[in-house]
Amino acid sequence: MSIESLKSLFRPELDELSAYRVPPAPPAVKLDANESPFPLPPEARARIAAALHATELRRYPDGRARELREALARGLGGSQDEYVLGTGSDELIALLATAMSQPRTGAQRPVVVFPDPTFVMYRMTSRAHGWEPVGVPLDGAWDLDADGMADALGRTNPNIVYYASPNNPTGNCFSRDKIERLVDTFPGTLHIIDEAYGAYSGQSFATFAEERPHCALMGTLSKVGFAGIRVGWVRIHEALSQELEKVRQPFNLNTVSQVIATLALTDLAPFLENGITSIVAERERLATELTAYEALQCFPSDANFLLVQYTGDVPELCAALLDRAIAVRQFLTGDSRLRSCIRITIGTPEENQRLVGALSDILG
Repeated sequence: MSIESLKSLFRPELDELSAYRVPPAPPAVKLDANESPFPLPPEARARIAAALHATELRRYPDGRARELREALARGLGGSQDEYVLGTGSDELIALLATAMSQPRTGAQRPVVVFPDPTFVMYRMTSRAHGWEPVGVPLDGAWDLDADGMADALGRTNPNIVYYASPNNPTGNCFSRDKIERLVDTFPGTLHIIDEAYGAYSGQSFATFAEERPHCALMGTLSKVGFAGIRVGWVRIHEALSQELEKVRQPFNLNTVSQVIATLALTDLAPFLENGITSIVAERERLATELTAYEALQCFPSDANFLLVQYTGDVPELCAALLDRAIAVRQFLTGDSRLRSCIRITIGTPEENQRLVGALSDILG
């Protein structure tokens, strides 16, 4: 059998997609991936080392990750059986796309709705699983177009709708009343509120979701200091979590990730809170400094990054920064409004000052 005949067996939707590429060698100042810039202090690292020293790596992980789910339930509320765990939010989106793929009556494919621009994996993963993705453009203030969303939900009757709040890459929280109205108006759809950046906003839909079984919350440790362990969760009604568990691989979270994530949610929580507080303070300080440049407009942010509009040539600016070993995020595809923007992850005070100095050198 030839390679071409084998390639013909892949889903045709893959022709529309490109692989998600990560730069191989990060520069000295890495402000392009929305990670926490602060390393754990020595005492926190010692706690992790001691816990891992006592871990039996020759055994399979706990397939139910019981200690981790108990820690989530204690810290975030609800029953541990409401939590389904994955290797970051990415796997959870894939699990949902796998488990909830039954098309509505009369539809050829299942439909997913999301505001646009937003986290790219909502579109990419659903498309790769044969779903029909429907993006609804955000309004001029990067907020939900409530009427547009309502029209899309009413017209397509989607299986799932995602709201990332705070949103990536725009940084802002969506208007709570708009989300609440959509959730209450369309009870036949699973509404997932992705709070990956919620720690930086001081806002949560936990109480709201608890009262509505068709509303779920997604979270992760990737943005608050533990991107390397790849742990995420969705808190969803137990009747639905039982179905998701049927498609989750039995050992999808390795032992090391389970141990570290449990510590992050318990003993190490104060260290994470200190880092979050510092990042929020740096976010406000950096936003103020960037306003000094006429060529830059900084949008309000509730996350650990800033979306900044630039009046000049964005690729040239990013290349000039990279020449100075500073990486920021640019947008070459997708929503045309983003082509004139860069996304800057909040770094350490020293990294942020290095960025400001570089901008001063480039922009004058």
